[in-house]
Amino acid sequence: MKKPLIISLTCLSCAVFIAGTPFTPDYLFGLAKTHTLVSDKTGFLKRLLTTFPASDSSRVAREHLVALLVGSNRFDEALLEYRTSHPIAMNATEILDFKLFDYLLKTGHFAEVLRQTETATLSGRFSRDLRVMELRIQAYLAQGEFARARVQAEGWLTYYQKDGQAGSLYEADVKNVSYLIRHLKTLERIDGAQGKPLFTASVTDSLNRWSRRHDVPITFFKLIPARSGGQRPEAMLPGRYEVDRFFKAQVAELNQGFDYLSSGRFSLSYQGQETLYIRSGDLDPSVEGGRILTARVYVHTLPQLYRRAGEGFAVLVDYRERAEDQAAYMGDGIIHISAKKLQSLILMHEILHGLGATHQDWNFLERQGYRFDPEDRGLMTFEDGVIKYLGLEAKNRAVLDWPPVAVVKLTDTPLNIAQTPAAEPAETLLASVPH
Repeated sequence: MKKPLIISLTCLSCAVFIAGTPFTPDYLFGLAKTHTLVSDKTGFLKRLLTTFPASDSSRVAREHLVALLVGSNRFDEALLEYRTSHPIAMNATEILDFKLFDYLLKTGHFAEVLRQTETATLSGRFSRDLRVMELRIQAYLAQGEFARARVQAEGWLTYYQKDGQAGSLYEADVKNVSYLIRHLKTLERIDGAQGKPLFTASVTDSLNRWSRRHDVPITFFKLIPARSGGQRPEAMLPGRYEVDRFFKAQVAELNQGFDYLSSGRFSLSYQGQETLYIRSGDLDPSVEGGRILTARVYVHTLPQLYRRAGEGFAVLVDYRERAEDQAAYMGDGIIHISAKKLQSLILMHEILHGLGATHQDWNFLERQGYRFDPEDRGLMTFEDGVIKYLGLEAKNRAVLDWPPVAVVKLTDTPLNIAQTPAAEPAETLLASVPH
């Protein structure tokens, strides 16, 4: 008769202990920081906000919750939470919330971006007005409004052209906007004032409808600088004479890597290679003052790419020596990469961007004391600017609908994919490479 009594008393003690647990804001914060699953972290922070809405901790909790939602590709939820604590400013001419505009672009609220920035375009503050102009142009392009995008840029240039004198602080920016206008005019010539929607990488452009497809088209374009009479030849990277066999081998390596990463759910189909000649200023590296938006709009103006935009992957292989550090996803399936970085892991990383994957970056939250699963890493995770893991993070698997695979640590020694867990036989070697 005593044994049941002991069990009853023990259970009663547990119940009393649980009921007496101090669910304070600090306690819930502690749970959010120590649990490694992002879903657990967001759950504890949401409970804190629901239970203690007026506490001093609620503002910080919501900031951390938004960071977790953004970091896990849940942009719509992040926007809702962010708006709870960041109401729209009544005087948008003076107060602009660029973080809000970024979330609006990522969630497709293009008309709202245009509405909220309508009276804030020319305030006399150069850098701020440049950011506003670029936001509005991205929103216009995402709706196929080429003429309105051009008018927006022309208005900005008319106002600020005097600040772009030779040797001035803003010379490069003003020059880039003039190039941008030229590219927008080209889009109008190609498709009229209203064309098909174009997405830059700053606007969410997830082609994850391809993540469960085989033989997604991929075409390579060799970028060579056009040279006027009397102009000195530009320094070039090696490899510009490579032919089909070289690029077919690149795609074969990519397919072997993606076969492992997607468990056979995704593959690419080589469609050929062409040569394109570009003028100076059209695709200047950012290190030389080139603005990212100008470059992204330019690549859409190339007729060969405009036709393919959103229909497959187009890889622009840049053989100019000054572009040796370039590797970027440009939107609509277009990738700009230097010949020096034409390597399997880097190309896989950029293609994953096109499919909707995002970087794994918890630096801000880690500085606040948050812990994360150390095994949750992959091709979208960097350590000191280097890709060190063959795998895919949980948040990106959810976007692409790919099953988990074992994460393989890459070393300086080439990795044979055939030796990785659950991989099909393969001969391609993938090595750790810098971003």
